[in-house]
Amino acid sequence: MALTEADYLQQLRQLLPPGPAFDLELQPDWAQIVAALAPELARVDGNGEALLLEVNPATATALLPYWEGYLGLPDVCVVPGSQTLEERRQAVITKLTATGAPQLSYYRKLGTQVGINVDIQEFRPARVGLTSVGDFLYGADWPWSWIAAAPVAAYGTEDAATLNCRLQRDAPEYTDVVLGFGQDVVAGIAGQVDQLFNAIHYVLPAAVAGIED
Repeated sequence: MALTEADYLQQLRQLLPPGPAFDLELQPDWAQIVAALAPELARVDGNGEALLLEVNPATATALLPYWEGYLGLPDVCVVPGSQTLEERRQAVITKLTATGAPQLSYYRKLGTQVGINVDIQEFRPARVGLTSVGDFLYGADWPWSWIAAAPVAAYGTEDAATLNCRLQRDAPEYTDVVLGFGQDVVAGIAGQVDQLFNAIHYVLPAAVAGIED
């Protein structure tokens, strides 16, 4: 804990030689010198203690721009001046600890960092023996494309724009990534259509046939 101005004022008084020549009540010039030194010593002591916080980017303030400059932050996916102090600190920590490996968990984490849960969907060409009836038929180029599926509520938001920018930036250069929205909604609608198709073409005719019998 840093010493206060009062602490240094007391120490300076104690360091003065005894006698009337250095009695602060009798010597106003010495009193002014001591009163001027105490605040500066307290300031230097406080800055020295604060410097320990600057070593850690999680608590840095004065040296945070130097951390950002070393790591190339803020990046092109961030609007200048839009981040709070805590968000800037978190960005530094994220950049320092990022692996950058082309793994699905890494791209999911990119979504988590902006508050969007994404599901990675990959594709493969149709192959006899591997493709089942009802599966989509993907061509030979589809293994190099993938979708980061986000909730439809995220569409058009600033967070979604940031996520899309980071996906395009960090995706392997030989791949093509698309940020999709509402994949769960589409899947739900497709399931309902399948149920309706099954009811119209199979369940209902069978029931009618049973009534006629």
